Amino acid sequence: MQVYSPQSEKFSKILFKKILVPFDNSKMSDRAFWHAINLNFNHKTEIIILSVYHSDHLSISFLDYNAHQTIIEREKLNEIKLKHKKLKEISEESGVTCRTFVAASSSITQTVMSYIYSTKADLVIMGTRGNGSDRKLMLGSVSLEVSQKSPVPVLLVK
Repeated sequence: MQVYSPQSEKFSKILFKKILVPFDNSKMSDRAFWHAINLNFNHKTEIIILSVYHSDHLSISFLDYNAHQTIIEREKLNEIKLKHKKLKEISEESGVTCRTFVAASSSITQTVMSYIYSTKADLVIMGTRGNGSDRKLMLGSVSLEVSQKSPVPVLLVK
């Protein structure tokens, strides 16, 4: 078995070019982001940050609820955009290309899977649990489902 060092030419050819980082502003998604930054040995890696917030208010017909939900979603969106801006700045300082996406969805897992295909990511780095996970669980439902269904390797960070 041959082992490649980060300095070898062959090693840089087998590195991941596009890394998808599902980001929910949890400590674990912060760690996942830093792992993606540190995998950039040849400065040709692109990090794709995806934040998905759960939104199923479209299925509810109460007008007052919808108006209230729209205000909450606008606040969430502004918070996400600010965090994405900071992550982009960190990426650029580290010499890493970074794109950010925000999606509202009733299925976070399906949205992550969709972005794996649409961005042609060849690695997913994500936290083992997100903001909504029960701390007693070893693995959150989204990370478990993505790791089982993903067509590309998934690196889970705790």
